[in-house]
Amino acid sequence: MKKGILYSIFDWLIDNLCYLNLVELFKFIGVNISPNNRISALRISVDLFILLKWVFVALIWQFNVKNEYINIIVWYLIFTNIYTYFYYHSWDKNLNKAEFDFDRIKRRFLNLGLSIAFNVFSFAYLFAQPFFSNFKWVNDYSTLKDSVLFSSANSLTTSYKFVSATTEIGHTLIILETITSFIFLTIILSNSIPQMNTEKEEINGN
Repeated sequence: MKKGILYSIFDWLIDNLCYLNLVELFKFIGVNISPNNRISALRISVDLFILLKWVFVALIWQFNVKNEYINIIVWYLIFTNIYTYFYYHSWDKNLNKAEFDFDRIKRRFLNLGLSIAFNVFSFAYLFAQPFFSNFKWVNDYSTLKDSVLFSSANSLTTSYKFVSATTEIGHTLIILETITSFIFLTIILSNSIPQMNTEKEEINGN
């Protein structure tokens, strides 16, 4: 383990979590349907998955669906949303040999915006539906506007005076959303810093 024990373990974990990501199944199916046009198949598969997860959260919110099983699915989508962007934009070994044409750069920017927006939207659903009672709402009931604005405010670490947490669970949810937003920020910053093309040996235990 010349790269170190901790790095090797973390690298193995990040790489293998990929197999639990549902978007990989969409990509696998897409490539098998259109093997002669792999790039287009991959992009369409990813776009389809993004669209379906947005529709899923929107529908369960619209029909007031809330139970522990739905909660697990939503948390899974939140986690894989973060993981997918982190893995393919900061960790994937193919990054150093990818040729980033202008369209791909724009797609990466679009996917970042959609990932952040989905994080905000998913937490807004959690605030408004399954964890509604853990917050004080200005009219004693949640609305789409208040939920989304409250979730957006949490992402920006600001306050939204019309909604506030009243329980430990509520405060925990706010902290979790702030953490996920911070992860996206660190990914943006890490991708903004020029990367070295050659490897250097690590020294001084760092």
